[in-house]
Amino acid sequence: MKRSVFVLLCAVLLLMSFISSAAIAEESILDKVTKAGVVRLGSNNDTPPMNFIDEKGEWTGFEIDLGNAVAEKLGVKVERVLVNNKTRIAFLANRSIEMCLANISHTRSRDEQMDYAEPSYFWTGKIFYAKKGKFKSIKDLGGKKIGVDQGSNAFIAAPQEIAKHTSKAPEMLSFQNSAEGFLALKQGKIDAYSQDAQIMAAVAGNLAEEYEAVGGMIWSPGLYGIGVPADDSKWKDKISFVLQDLLKDGTYEKIYQKWFGPKGKYPLPINARPRLPKDTFGDMLYIWPD
Repeated sequence: MKRSVFVLLCAVLLLMSFISSAAIAEESILDKVTKAGVVRLGSNNDTPPMNFIDEKGEWTGFEIDLGNAVAEKLGVKVERVLVNNKTRIAFLANRSIEMCLANISHTRSRDEQMDYAEPSYFWTGKIFYAKKGKFKSIKDLGGKKIGVDQGSNAFIAAPQEIAKHTSKAPEMLSFQNSAEGFLALKQGKIDAYSQDAQIMAAVAGNLAEEYEAVGGMIWSPGLYGIGVPADDSKWKDKISFVLQDLLKDGTYEKIYQKWFGPKGKYPLPINARPRLPKDTFGDMLYIWPD
């Protein structure tokens, strides 16, 4: 009898030890970031106008400004970590970074590896970019060579879009970044290049007069979101609330106008700001009650 009580006591103590260890292991990223006073923020540096290095050698772009504004609201400094399309999700999954703003479209497959702060902060859509007058419609891209960035969901989405218009499957080629992809387009190594509209506008630059969106259309509409590691609701909620505050107090609007407004560095013909349903809320931006 005494032996049974002893064994039971040991089992209880062992269980309490496991529970205590689990509690320590599950310390929220928010607590760690607050203690350290630093957030590791994943950014890429080759996707103007979102993230890029300017002529002075400094990080700049819409997402750089937005990420800095989030960190300022958190009251912490930024430790910038370079990511690319292949590493940005992996770095979040293994918690090498606590937050990522690197034109990450919100997809179901990515949702299995990471979480997103709410709401998404940018509406986007892809285009097939080609020499002006070469193709009349997306149907004409069947059987052609199509370039995309490595790690972009366009590698799967582009053939799916083309399949809606023709049974001829395209040949897909991947490039390290948009600059390399657009260079391949100029050199005739590919027939068209697929990228998010606002990124392609910046990469094409002054050469945009010689190139155009195939069929003049945007396809695969999506939303960019702030990526955070999975399974930490305290951290995800905090970043979500900070983003909502930036939308509410006008900070987001100033950053958007700086980059994409009528007098911005890269004026957009479309309104890419996050918005509530127009039929219910009119032109109101996302606003949360206190």
